[in-house]
Amino acid sequence: MISQSTFSQGFRLGLHASPSISWFKPDTEEYTSEGIRAGVSYGLLSEFLLAEQYSFATGISIRYQGGILRYPTSETLNDQQYSEIERTYRLQNLEIPLTLKMKTREIGYNTYFAVFGFGGSVNLRSKADDQFIHPDPDMTGISRTDLDIKSEIPLFRISMILGVGFEHSLGGNTSIITGVNFNNGFTNNLKGINSELDKKQNAIANFVELNVGILF
Repeated sequence: MISQSTFSQGFRLGLHASPSISWFKPDTEEYTSEGIRAGVSYGLLSEFLLAEQYSFATGISIRYQGGILRYPTSETLNDQQYSEIERTYRLQNLEIPLTLKMKTREIGYNTYFAVFGFGGSVNLRSKADDQFIHPDPDMTGISRTDLDIKSEIPLFRISMILGVGFEHSLGGNTSIITGVNFNNGFTNNLKGINSELDKKQNAIANFVELNVGILF
């Protein structure tokens, strides 16, 4: 049974800073993923008590993520025609998670939890670095950096969130949070048509983060 004092303390607010690794999973023929990008997010955490071991967890975060894709092109630069491009995406999003947090009873000073839910984010800024690849392997490619590609990135992104972690009590309602979250994109993270392939660009953005924060 939940006491009246527990209900009076049913809202918690905190802060987090979370390093991450992110990547793009392409779904367009001849597009390949070429690696991961390091990122980070930071912002506010909040929890609303639903029952003794269940909370609605949300917040607001600024998130930096990205990925690397390689795909065909036929662009001519400096009188040389290039056959492929390797693009590194650098995105800044504002994200609001909507999750259910399921907790164990306190074991010592620790409480273990799992989270499940969904995330919605708005793209704030999109940059890219391009490396053009010559069909002749003996020829050196050419690069372009810090390109503004905001028009090529959708405004909204929807994702599923899964995570596990634990809280370490510091006394009262204050606790340190440590956990790992997997954020799996549902929506296409690219816009436009690849004119070389005459196909719509399609890739899902995913990331795994180490969630570190404090709740009061």
